[in-house]
Amino acid sequence: MRQFLTYLTIAVVSIGSSWLYMKQFGAVPFLLLSIFFFYKTYDEVTGRAKKRRETKQMSHSSAPAGKKAEIIT
Repeated sequence: MRQFLTYLTIAVVSIGSSWLYMKQFGAVPFLLLSIFFFYKTYDEVTGRAKKRRETKQMSHSSAPAGKKAEIIT
């Protein structure tokens, strides 16, 4: 879902930027994109995105039931 929102945000900014360029406000889309990419980078660097991915993986997996195998040497 987050990836869809990312793509949707980029699409909306792209459409908005073409309109802003026609109105002679060409620097505004660059400002908006820089804020968006700064947030995405900050999210990755601080580890919040990694924690979110790990939590998502942990919630879908179930704990193993019982003894699976015994190592015989």
